[in-house]
Amino acid sequence: MTGAKKYSVVREKLSEWYDENKRDYPWRKTTNMYRILITEILLQKTIASNVNNIYDEFFKKYKDFSAIHGASINSLQSDIKSLGLSNKRSKILKDLSKLVLTEYKGRIPEDSGDLKKVTGIGDYVCNAYACVALNKRTFFSDVNIKRIIERVFEAPDLKKEKDFVKKKLNELLPSTDCKHFYWGLLDYGSKICTKRTPKCDVCQIAKNCATFSKI
Repeated sequence: MTGAKKYSVVREKLSEWYDENKRDYPWRKTTNMYRILITEILLQKTIASNVNNIYDEFFKKYKDFSAIHGASINSLQSDIKSLGLSNKRSKILKDLSKLVLTEYKGRIPEDSGDLKKVTGIGDYVCNAYACVALNKRTFFSDVNIKRIIERVFEAPDLKKEKDFVKKKLNELLPSTDCKHFYWGLLDYGSKICTKRTPKCDVCQIAKNCATFSKI
């Protein structure tokens, strides 16, 4: 199966799987833009369960950007130590809080790209925040999303086609409500299309997967 039909089938099957198997995380239930943005930073280079373990206590203590800005760097590092990279992550949080408070009067900039003024915040955080908090159709991919796309659509030499994943995402994403589809991809990559031992025998899209067809 190729072309538009394949994208449609894969999109439908992944969405159906997500509806039945979605992971239950508190950051997927909030519309608070501050929490959404901070959580995207906390989720970088760690597993979701680590963030889940500290989520409630973290936001009880750090209710807004002012709380982060006023905290000592040592205290912040201690509170997020379990996530790893606490020195780097805490500096990003402190610098972000300073930026928002001093340049944007305490409000997250309307253009999420402005967040990249903070060293350590890149396209992924900006686009993930814009998608989840602002309901925009943006493009971002972590190792799970990248792995699914490359397996299902048979990635070419990525050195020659650097935008392969983005191009495929553009075809695969629904026109609206993209955040739930992204969460579906993240969950599917974590539970089914895993790195070392993918569960191809129960995969909903195995029949549409270019990699599986070669097994």
